[in-house]
Amino acid sequence: TAALPTTDVDSTAIDTGVDTVGAEGIVVPLRDSPLSVPFSGQVAEILVSEGDEVDLGDPLLRLDSSDQEIALQQAQAGLAQAEANLGSAQAGLQQAEKARKLAELGVAAAGAQLDLVEAGPTEEQVTLSRLGVQSAEAGISAASGNQALVLEGAQSSQILAAESQLQAAQAAEKQVRDALNDASGNEQQRLEDQLLAAVANVNAARAALDEVRQGATQAERSAASAAVAQAISQREAAQAQLDLLQVGAREEQLEVARVGVQQAEAALAETELAVKQAETTVLQAEAGLEQAQATVDAAQQALDLTILTAPFAGTVADIAFELGEVASPGLPAVVLADFDGWLVETTDLKEQDVVALAVGFPVEVILDALPSDSFAGTVTDISPVSSIVDGDVTYVVTIRLDDVTDLPLRWGMTAAVDIDVDK
Repeated sequence: TAALPTTDVDSTAIDTGVDTVGAEGIVVPLRDSPLSVPFSGQVAEILVSEGDEVDLGDPLLRLDSSDQEIALQQAQAGLAQAEANLGSAQAGLQQAEKARKLAELGVAAAGAQLDLVEAGPTEEQVTLSRLGVQSAEAGISAASGNQALVLEGAQSSQILAAESQLQAAQAAEKQVRDALNDASGNEQQRLEDQLLAAVANVNAARAALDEVRQGATQAERSAASAAVAQAISQREAAQAQLDLLQVGAREEQLEVARVGVQQAEAALAETELAVKQAETTVLQAEAGLEQAQATVDAAQQALDLTILTAPFAGTVADIAFELGEVASPGLPAVVLADFDGWLVETTDLKEQDVVALAVGFPVEVILDALPSDSFAGTVTDISPVSSIVDGDVTYVVTIRLDDVTDLPLRWGMTAAVDIDVDK
């Protein structure tokens, strides 16, 4: 169906055959608001006095906020715990992801090991293993030769060399002694020091000759024998490795490699499950953090509501409560008004007259307090809802007074209005 046309009622008037419409009214501020608290509470502080000028958002009075402050502290503690829980969950997720990466590397390594076992040894591996056997055999030969030298004892050339070193040391000692016999003063002291060194050299050369003549010690013989045994063990190990490579992978080795792959894959599956669980934990922690933040916001809002603030700049016209009294919702606690201008609201304009009015019509106003003067005004609003006054259906018409800021007007003064409807 087509939409019905709408009409701007406030801008539409009909000719009722009269030139003016008269009514009674009262003077009211340009704007006023009875302010009430959002919930019941004891008035803990009154921050303004009647007649004070306030700006938008200025605090007017404060209710006791003990319960709200405790609730906010509890909510903030819950928020801190939720943040800690999220941090712990995120750390757990990072740890789980690292474990998964390690498990993936383990699967790759196990698979590579299985491939190597299944493929068998390469020709290069066999060649390297043969070279290892040969090297170990050469080590046996070298150790055996060294053992033979140790067991054979000192050679005659070694003895002759040691004897020569002893004779040279003895000759040097004799030369110093002879020079000392003819010396005196500082020269004698210097030669005595040289003699001590020469004697020490003779003793060392004699000890070296004795050691060469005695041959190898038991410790040297044991060390040479142990070196031969170690070389033989290395050769046997190298030969065993070569034999294994030449035989190829046995079924047992293949089975071990396959089990290794299965175990690595099972470990990877466990880490993937752990990652999913950690992700779920993080999501739950994030949701918990959001809920905790919402609780803090609600607690802060409840605390803020304990302070009644000005919704616009104006003057405090009335304060309804004293300190310690209990203020309740729906009951005006503070009345705030804007006295930068004045309005007149009609009190008895009937339905027969309202149809002749429209916003913008000029008005002449006479105040009962100033009967000798008349003031100009303009219709600014026509109430869309009626009231019953003395059995009559009436409508409130609002009139803005012009140029009356310097007059001693008061809220509630009575007035007579004549609205010019001859348009």
